[in-house]
Amino acid sequence: MKKQLGLIVISAALLLAACGQDNAKTTDSKKTTAEKTEQTTKTATYNKVNSKLQEPTEDTKCAFCNMKVYEANHEMGAFSAQAIKEDGSTIFFDDIGCMLNQERKDKVQYDKYVRDYDSKEWLKLGDAVIVKAAIKTPMNYGYAFFKDEESANSFIKKHDGAKIVKISDVDGVANERYKKKMQKMKNNDSGEKMDMDMNN
Repeated sequence: MKKQLGLIVISAALLLAACGQDNAKTTDSKKTTAEKTEQTTKTATYNKVNSKLQEPTEDTKCAFCNMKVYEANHEMGAFSAQAIKEDGSTIFFDDIGCMLNQERKDKVQYDKYVRDYDSKEWLKLGDAVIVKAAIKTPMNYGYAFFKDEESANSFIKKHDGAKIVKISDVDGVANERYKKKMQKMKNNDSGEKMDMDMNN
C-alpha cells in the first residue's frame, strides 16, 4: 500500500511539473506572439500605402551612400526614403537625394516613397507635398514631405524662408551633387593613373 501511495505521489509530482513546463511554454509562446503582433502593428501603421514597404532597422544602410538610415522614431527618421525595385524588393536611403541619384546611377525608375514629416507614415513620392527649408537632414538636402498642403503650410509658418517646391527642383539639386561626385571620382582615378605611370 505504501509502495502504491509512493508511486501515486511521484506520478502526481511529475504531472504537475509537466503542467508547469507547458504553462511556461504557453506564456513564452504568448509573449513571442504578442511581440510579433506589436511589430506587425507598428509596421502596418507605417505601411498603409503599400504592403511591400518595409521598415529600416538600426543596422540599415543607405543603398547609395552607405550611411545610416534612421528608423521612424529617430529625429532624422522623417527623412528616410525607400524604393521598391522591379523584382518587388525594397532598398532604403537616408535622404531623398540619394534615392534620386541611385535611380540615375542604375538608369531605372523605382516606385519611390518618403515619410510624412508629421506622422512618419510612408507616402508615395508623387503624392507628397515637398517643402524646402533650412532644416538639418542626413545628407543636408533640407527637404521635408507632407501628406497635404495644409500640413505643409503649417510647417512653413514655423520655418522662415521655407517654401513648397517640385520634385524636379529636388532632382536638379541631386543631379548637381551626382555630377560633382562623378567628376571627383574621375579626377581621383586620373590622379592614381598618373602616379602609377610616374612610378613605372
